[in-house]
Amino acid sequence: MDQAKLIDMVTKELMRRLGMKGEGRAARPLLIVGTPGCCEPPSGLDVEYTSEAIEASGLGRYSAVAVASLTENQLVLASLGLKYGLESSFLVEGLLAGVPVYVLSGGVSWRRAACGEGALRAYYASCEDRLRSFGVRFSEMDGIAADLIKNPPRSAPERGTSCGGSADARGRKVLTERDLKEICGKDCSEVLVDSRAVITPLAADWLRMKDISVRREGSA
Repeated sequence: MDQAKLIDMVTKELMRRLGMKGEGRAARPLLIVGTPGCCEPPSGLDVEYTSEAIEASGLGRYSAVAVASLTENQLVLASLGLKYGLESSFLVEGLLAGVPVYVLSGGVSWRRAACGEGALRAYYASCEDRLRSFGVRFSEMDGIAADLIKNPPRSAPERGTSCGGSADARGRKVLTERDLKEICGKDCSEVLVDSRAVITPLAADWLRMKDISVRREGSA
């Protein structure tokens, strides 16, 4: 490692520990699911790595979660909303916590496999599409950095945020029945969600049963 790169790394770490941010940087670090060296760290972003599970409540301190490598089984599990393994757990927990979630395009293993143009390839592609519909973004690291620096995400709202007859569920990509039970107060008559938030079928049934209307951000 050359001296200039070493100095830059030390400076970034000092700034992170002191809570200082340079111009054009995301306010919170990017969490990369993988070990240091698994991918080229992006310029302009503070980065932390993990190869162990983190409590969902702790994800709010990060600007986003980026999964460096995604195997076929983890792709399928996450597309079904299931958490069984490190990568699928971070994808699902990140969406539930309202944190931007990315997958490095070059780390998607089925794309590198020689599975031709048959049904299996089409199935894996459909799993990717389902994750995209949940809010997961597939991108290279430079694209992630540019996205987070240009449009730094706001902090996810606290669980259970409610005011009078309205509850605020913005910042969450997926809303489950349990989420809405925690967010909506006793006298809640309306819940505000992001324009592209996904409400699970059980959650939708619960809202109908409680006669709670849904208002999507940006709608009239």
